[in-house]
Amino acid sequence: MDYPYLSAFRSQMDFCGKCGDCALAVELTTAKKHINKPCVIKNVLGFEAYDARGRILILKRLLDGTLQLNQEIIDWAYTCLLCGNCQETCLALDNGIDLPSMMEAFRRDLIENGKYSPSGKPFEILEKTLTHHNPYGEPHDQRFHFILSENFPPHADILLFVGCTAAYRQQNIALSAYKILKKANIDFTILKDEKCCGSVLLRYGFHDKVKVLAEELMEQIQKSGIKTVVFPCAGCYRTFKIDYPKLIEMPKDIKFIHFSEYLEKLVKEGKYHFRFDSQTRISYHDPCHLGRAAGVFEAPRFLINSINNANLIELETRRNYSHCCGAGGGVKSCFPEISLKVGQNRIIEAAQNNINYLVSTCPFCKTNLSQSLNGQNFKVLDLTELLSQTLDESLTGTIIQKESSFVTHELTQNYITYLSQHPEIFSDLVPGSVLEFTIYDSIDAFEDEKPPTGAFHVVRLENEIEIHPGLADNSDLQLALSEGAVRELVLSKTKKEYSLKFGAFYNDPEEEYWIDFLLHKRTKTLLKMGYGKFAEEAGILDEDEDLDSLDDRVKII
Repeated sequence: MDYPYLSAFRSQMDFCGKCGDCALAVELTTAKKHINKPCVIKNVLGFEAYDARGRILILKRLLDGTLQLNQEIIDWAYTCLLCGNCQETCLALDNGIDLPSMMEAFRRDLIENGKYSPSGKPFEILEKTLTHHNPYGEPHDQRFHFILSENFPPHADILLFVGCTAAYRQQNIALSAYKILKKANIDFTILKDEKCCGSVLLRYGFHDKVKVLAEELMEQIQKSGIKTVVFPCAGCYRTFKIDYPKLIEMPKDIKFIHFSEYLEKLVKEGKYHFRFDSQTRISYHDPCHLGRAAGVFEAPRFLINSINNANLIELETRRNYSHCCGAGGGVKSCFPEISLKVGQNRIIEAAQNNINYLVSTCPFCKTNLSQSLNGQNFKVLDLTELLSQTLDESLTGTIIQKESSFVTHELTQNYITYLSQHPEIFSDLVPGSVLEFTIYDSIDAFEDEKPPTGAFHVVRLENEIEIHPGLADNSDLQLALSEGAVRELVLSKTKKEYSLKFGAFYNDPEEEYWIDFLLHKRTKTLLKMGYGKFAEEAGILDEDEDLDSLDDRVKII
């Protein structure tokens, strides 16, 4: 049997020096990179034939004719997750030896020569996809039965491409994405005749079939006049963004973006606020398709950090060195028991962080990690679900228009506008709280009790904050801020970023950047009103301290 597609990688195979880093590298030997035995299949099955070094040796022997193809080797071909962690670790080439592409090429050679994999699973899934337009074999006319009661416009600039797994197996991901977009009044639609993107078929080796699917889907999307396609599914996103351009000519006027990237932009525009009622520990699992393949690492972390009271605890292996969940590359369907063992190892890794939630941005990851929990006392959620559950719909910000000499100060106006767009900063305060802001051009002006250059006060009501120009008649406390501190604070994208800057300017003041405050009520009263929670988040108080422990710069009047 000839291997035309695999042969294209023959010269790259010779760069393998058999060092073994692709399977054995750990943090101590890799310049403190977040690596720990990258090949999760080798970690489960144990034999070198399953890591990159062993696979390259086998592939070379097949090409050289010194090893003959048999059913055992065909089955072996579908034990690779195609996760790319070995390539990320490899130092033989600038971008590492591309084992995932080699294994895909080998599978393509097998498929085109009619060589069946275990139980003929790839061909079974191919038939289901071509017949029912999804790899699960579910009725196509039931794809959106759970959401079609909603009114979707026939045309919109934004398309939510749901994907098969979110439509048939993880519908709460689709519903959460829908809820989040509707909350911000985003004009979006879905393809009511949405069909499978072919991601799974591509990993199996059905390139020609996927090319046809890609052409049909892109024609459908272009006819709809869509400008941006948003994907809750990492696999769909990777397929459109990275794989389709290798198969067909893609339109240059349509943008493809993962849901987390799109949402990051909206959060930075102040369209959403999120919160937990109490401190919550979260670890984020980087999906292979979104992280290593597409390079999207920051957006999901930004969104988790934007949730009030959320604490992101990084996993031991993360970002481009993240361990795979075990569901990719066709392994979940061909060898479900191996897939679960890989997932269980990832769950054990996450459990070390003593977390409340393990979060990912891929329906496949959520499925396999959920099935691998094995009694652990944390939950596995997709990021869309987490954000939908923590949407803070309680507070809005209103600026009360009133003439005052203080708000003619441009920086004061900017600060008022900023706070009105970020009412979540005051979410911990009880209704009735009144907080006074005064801005000074120097610390001397504040200490000499000279008039501030700008002043306003915030009143916390039941479901909103009101920002009033000028000083308050009876405030809980007065904040004094340097102009430099204000300029930095208004650049903050989230409450957490704002509070950390606030704490830094208070704890380590400089001539240009400083914050001070005057207490107008007893410290225990202020704690009961919620001020202590913000002080903790800002690093001004430790969890076991109270406002009495603030240093001597605080004045009580």
